[in-house]
Amino acid sequence: MNANRKAVVTDSGNGLGRTFANILLKNNYDVILAASQDSFNALAVETDDLHQYKLVKTDFTSNDSVSELRDTIISTFGHLDLLINNAEIANGFGQKIEQINIEDVKAVYDINVFAVMRVVKTLKPLLEKSNDARIINVTSALGDLTKMKDDSFCYSNYCMTAYASSKAALNMYTHLQCKEFSPSKISIKTFDPVALKNCTHNSVKICNDVKDEFIALIKHKA
Repeated sequence: MNANRKAVVTDSGNGLGRTFANILLKNNYDVILAASQDSFNALAVETDDLHQYKLVKTDFTSNDSVSELRDTIISTFGHLDLLINNAEIANGFGQKIEQINIEDVKAVYDINVFAVMRVVKTLKPLLEKSNDARIINVTSALGDLTKMKDDSFCYSNYCMTAYASSKAALNMYTHLQCKEFSPSKISIKTFDPVALKNCTHNSVKICNDVKDEFIALIKHKA
C-alpha cells in the first residue's frame, strides 16, 4: 500500500504551484496540482517532474469545476491530508483610487478570497477523513496591516489596493477558520513564501530558508 500522504495544490499562474508540488513529491506526498486555464496550459508543456504529479484543469470561480476536482481527488486518493491554496492573481500595481477598475478588484477577490472559501468548503469532507489534515493558505505580507504601517518594512510603499486588501481578507478568514476547526483534526495556517529579494513584478521564487519553513509546515507527525 502507498503510505504517502495525499495533497492538492492550487495554482493560477503565480509560478509557485509547481514549486510547492515538487517539494511535496520529495517529502513523501502524492500530489494533484489543480490549475486554472492559463496556468494549466503553461504547466501542460513542462516536462521536468511533470508526470510525477497529476495535473487537473480547474476553474476556481466555478462550483461545478471545484466539485469535479473533489471527484477527481476521491477517485485518485480517496481522501486528502493537505490542501495548499496557492491560486492567486494580482493586478493594479501602483494604481491610485481614481485609476481602480472595480471589476478588476472583483476578479482579484474571486480568486484570492472567494475561491479559497469555495475550495475549503468543497474539500473539507475529504480532509476530515485524514488523521492529520492541514490547510495552508498562501498569503502575502502586503496583507499584514501591522507590517504595512511600518515605514521600515520593505513592502510598505507598495500600492496594490486590490491584491493587498484581498490578502488581508484571506488572513482574517484563515484566523476565523482556525477557530472553527480547532476542535477537529484539521489545522489551517497562512504561509508567506516571498521575500522582496526573491521577487520581481513578473515572477517569484522560494529561497532556501523559506523552503525549510514550508517543509516544517508539511512534515507529518507520525
